[in-house]
Amino acid sequence: MSRRVRVIPGRVYAMSRRTSHRFFLFTPNTPRIRQAFWYCLAYCADKHGIEIHAAVLMSTHIHLVFTDVRGNRPIFKQEFHRLFALCVKRIRGWSEDVFNKYSDGEHELLNANATLDAIAYLIANPASAFAVRYAKDWPGAQTSPRDLGRRVVVATKPDVFFDPQNDKWPERVELRFSLPTLLDNYSPSEVRQEVSRGVRELEKDAIRDARELGHRFRGQRRVQSCHHTQRATQRERSGERKPRFASGGDVQAAQQALRELREFETAYADALIRWRSGEYDVVFPYGTWWMRVHHGVSCAPFP
Repeated sequence: MSRRVRVIPGRVYAMSRRTSHRFFLFTPNTPRIRQAFWYCLAYCADKHGIEIHAAVLMSTHIHLVFTDVRGNRPIFKQEFHRLFALCVKRIRGWSEDVFNKYSDGEHELLNANATLDAIAYLIANPASAFAVRYAKDWPGAQTSPRDLGRRVVVATKPDVFFDPQNDKWPERVELRFSLPTLLDNYSPSEVRQEVSRGVRELEKDAIRDARELGHRFRGQRRVQSCHHTQRATQRERSGERKPRFASGGDVQAAQQALRELREFETAYADALIRWRSGEYDVVFPYGTWWMRVHHGVSCAPFP
């Protein structure tokens, strides 16, 4: 069955993916997990033309903010998750699924405010999840406000899964944290200042929520002592709609994005009906990915 995934080069996204049954498979109690995460992310981002702006590896999930420069988002996500999962299986001696098949959350960031909010949310996630009181204390792979636009992570090839005799896998890879073009109106120092401000506010919110709910921050020692066979016990909210966009409060931008998406889905549905009836020269709308990549259909040019 075709998937109605719209892929447009140059768009910015916030993405998350959690472990199967919320097992603590990514617990930062061994540097091998952090090494595998950075290596797989850097390798796949370079291969598929993805610019990484911020990333954090929590005990049960991943958060990324990135730009899909060449329009390869689906294949980037597929390969990155597969390679990292295979590494985690070897490191943990895990025979079951690593990622939940239905937890791939992703939304497009439409403007600068939405992008700043998404990056601040990502960086503050260790505090918001009551793992550590301040995000900077998270012992796993993370991004800090000072990293934005200038940090370079150098990762060496993990000693699991990757064949040391296969030249396909480089010994070292580099991951550069760039700034998205949506923030071109800000200087790099202004971006870092704005994100720092957002992180501090989210940390204050987490401290207040912990006090009101009676939660305790686990702290570095308890985080690292958690065994990967344990599961998160905090109740998940179900039935919530997953957003397709974030507009940073700009209602007009959100409405325009929604109109464009509806037009795409209408045109896609019409083209698919005609293609299935044997009209193989039908033109699918710009942004079609699955049918273009897997069936070679014609697509309209950029509108």
